[in-house]
Amino acid sequence: MKWMRSLFMACVIVIGTIAHAQFSIHDAFKREKIVNKQGESLPARVWHNYTPEDLPVPVIVMLHGSGECGIDNGKQLMSFKNLHKHLLLQENQPVMVILPQCTMQNAWVRKIAFTSDYKHPRYAAPALRIVKEHLDTLVDQGIADPDRLIIGGLSLGGFGTWDAVQRWPETFAAAIPMCAGGSIEEAPIKAATTTSLWVFHGAADRNVNVDCSRRMVRALGDAGAYPKYTEYPTAGHVIWDMALDDPKLYEWLFEQRRGSVTTATDPEATSTKVRTFFGLF
Repeated sequence: MKWMRSLFMACVIVIGTIAHAQFSIHDAFKREKIVNKQGESLPARVWHNYTPEDLPVPVIVMLHGSGECGIDNGKQLMSFKNLHKHLLLQENQPVMVILPQCTMQNAWVRKIAFTSDYKHPRYAAPALRIVKEHLDTLVDQGIADPDRLIIGGLSLGGFGTWDAVQRWPETFAAAIPMCAGGSIEEAPIKAATTTSLWVFHGAADRNVNVDCSRRMVRALGDAGAYPKYTEYPTAGHVIWDMALDDPKLYEWLFEQRRGSVTTATDPEATSTKVRTFFGLF
């Protein structure tokens, strides 16, 4: 009997190790660098589930927040566990996911768009530029589908997401900025209308005021675009776990194509606690 218990425990350990390797984001996302043609690079974790026959595939880039800045190429994983969990369920959807890491000295944006008078900088922050140029390389190599590039981010990364869609119009099929904001100047807002957007924010956010997202959605509505907007009425700053745990988000993401912007004119209630709006304030 003792040997049977030992065999049973050994099997449990093996099965547990296999499951951990399969489902742990730390094991699944490989340590790499994203590099532009000039040789500038950022540390990044990369995961994909495609075969050569699937190419080109959608590419999702997610930008971390200020708390994950550094050079360890690991801290940025913590905010995206639910992203990984749901992508594992997309059995018939080949995709590449890139989680780059920036530093506080070379952040996703040159300046944080906290106020309505924020002016969109002329040049992208070097870290964000490297991300964009790496995506260009993946397109040139036939790996990334140019019509299915997706960018998202939380907090600092959300500001970077807004900057990207306002700086490079008609580049991204979809974007998911979370608890952030951008410029409401006419030209940047017009640029952002070329991307399908799903915006997320917590109404009780004390780090980034919910007005940052609200004024972006309002300005886009005034420009004739109606981004999808989910506001959590009682939530604070950390809303990305909830946002990235919604199966509908992934259905929506993989439906998007560059040049075909998702818009709507009527609010849609998703539950009694969470409401999703379409550009109405």
